[in-house]
Parts: sequence; structure tokens; C-alpha cells
Amino acid sequence: MTTRRRVPWVPTAPEGPYRLPRGVQDRLETALAGYRNREACFALATFLGRFWSVPSRLVASFPIDRRALCDHAALGLTEARVRGAIATLVEVGFLDRIEPVSGRRYQRTPEGLNRRPILFRFGSEYGTIFAHANGAARRVRGTPAPARRPIARPEPSRPPAANVAPPRAMPSPQLAQKQTLGGSRMIMGEKRDKAPESNLDAALERWRRAIEGGSAS
Repeated sequence: MTTRRRVPWVPTAPEGPYRLPRGVQDRLETALAGYRNREACFALATFLGRFWSVPSRLVASFPIDRRALCDHAALGLTEARVRGAIATLVEVGFLDRIEPVSGRRYQRTPEGLNRRPILFRFGSEYGTIFAHANGAARRVRGTPAPARRPIARPEPSRPPAANVAPPRAMPSPQLAQKQTLGGSRMIMGEKRDKAPESNLDAALERWRRAIEGGSAS
């Protein structure tokens, strides 16, 4: 008699870049292995984890609208399959169902009384795994990237400088003496010829000398 080997179940990879943390995925694979709707459950769990496992929402409760998720592009499930997946995820502990407070099962709306939506949150064990994964991701993002070693570039070759002595600086006094001056100009100003005396000054001078000569005689 041939014994039929049981092949372990490997869930189909969901579309998109998001993946459940490894701890959550391993735990779900084991918990859902015996359920016929395990693929639908895993797809719904991935969808909920993507939007509700971020640190700001992890401890919050959230509704699951079966009609809104019906034929969603990321799920491809009917309303009946969404309902069955929710029930299974609650059974395996991935979700906790929060019942409304007694006496407040209905809420008043413009259309009349409507039943309050049932809220869910992640089970305590799965919530703990999500929290650890968020902390690890935060530490990775906070670690600075290693500094890149700069690539040394060869300097362009330059022709050797000629061995020419620089011109000797000339002291300021010598430079001033060697300047060519036009006309009668000098460094500190202009040299002007002495202006001739006027006729009145000459007459007064002769009169003064005549008086001095008469006094002497």
C-alpha cells in the first residue's frame, strides 16, 4: 500500500510590494494549513496587515466592509469568500472581534436606524509580532548608511615651471626718484618761479634807502 505524502502548503505570493512579516507569515501558514479557504484567508490577512499594522494604527480597531472589498483588485474575492475568510481569521486568532456595547447595536442615520459596524483588531500574539517588525524596520531606517570612500582622481599633468627668478621689487623711494616728471613738477608739488616785484614796491624800497643814506650823513 502506497502512503500518500502530504505536501506542506505554501501560500501564493500576493500582488504588490507588501509582504507580511516573516513571523506572522510562518504562524499563519501553520494555522491555516487545514482550511479549505486558506488562500482567501492569507490574501485578506495580507491586505489588512498592509493598511492596519503601521505603528500609528496597530492598536486601533477597524471595520471590515465586505461589500467594499467585494471584487477588490488586490483580493479578487466575492463577498461570501470575504465573509468566510473573516470568520476563519477570527478562529485562528489573527483577528479579534469587538462586539458593540449592549444596547448600542444600532445607530441613527438620515435613512433610519442602521446596525453599527462590527470592529476588529489584530490578535494579541500577531499584534506583538507586528510591533516587533515595526521596531526592527524603524531601527534599520534610523541607521546611517556607511560613508562612501571617495575615488581619488589623478591630477592633470602640468609642464615644469621655468627657473626664472621673479623681478626684484624696487623700494618706494627709488621708484619715486626714477619717475619722469614733466615740466617743473616735483613729487610733493609744483616748483613755481618767484613772481617779480611790482613798481610800487621798488619805489618804496628806493625811498627807504635814500632816507637811510641821509641819516647816515
